[in-house]
Amino acid sequence: MGYMERQIAFENHGQKLYGFLHVPEGAGPHPAVALLHGFGGNHVEPHALFTKTARALASSGTAALRFDFRGSGDSEGSFRDVSIATEVDDTNVGLQFLARQSEVDPNRLGLIGLSLGGLIAAFAAGSNPSVRSLVLWAPVAHLGELFQARATPEQAHAVMNLGYTDHGGLEVGATLIQQAMVANPVAELASYGGPVLVAHGSADALVPVEHAHRYKAALGNRAELELIEGADHVFSSVAWERRLIERTVGWLREHL
Repeated sequence: MGYMERQIAFENHGQKLYGFLHVPEGAGPHPAVALLHGFGGNHVEPHALFTKTARALASSGTAALRFDFRGSGDSEGSFRDVSIATEVDDTNVGLQFLARQSEVDPNRLGLIGLSLGGLIAAFAAGSNPSVRSLVLWAPVAHLGELFQARATPEQAHAVMNLGYTDHGGLEVGATLIQQAMVANPVAELASYGGPVLVAHGSADALVPVEHAHRYKAALGNRAELELIEGADHVFSSVAWERRLIERTVGWLREHL
């Protein structure tokens, strides 16, 4: 199946969010998913993972929206203002944008989230009844644990005195850190009744594979767990990427 893609923009709280919409050719309306990038990521992601996935989805009959959260990538806003709440809010507005497109079936919407985007997808699915299917790639189950394990005394001091800390050139604000300590996306999914695909690399050094097992344990038979042997956090080999995309596209074709 052929597809079309176009640059898009939508607004949230007066700030523009930019991205791309990929739409299958042919009679619609089509099912659709929004792709949620990770911490400090963007609508392309490493080795063009999001671009390739969106095109594969559109080629198979599923529309795909990939966009930058406020404060990330090309979108307006400051990264210092980014929090779990702002990204969940952006996700809900992105889903509303998708539902308004004439080529999209508003009753067949899903989410794909990578890393921190997986945590955001879990929160959005738990509170937004329009989400029908959910795919989590290397999802964070507890962001606060990861922050605590890697924080230095200098970073903690900076947050106390400046309200943010420098994380590889990103100004990580105190609000994100505070929300990370109490956020429980696994518990949030208790109110989501749809199917979930959890995919994780067995050699992920950034978000340990144990996070994926937490989701699976909590969701039981509602979730399928796909462990990709040897894969790192962003599935950075041709074979790992191909397996991830093929599994995701096939699963969504069945469950969306």
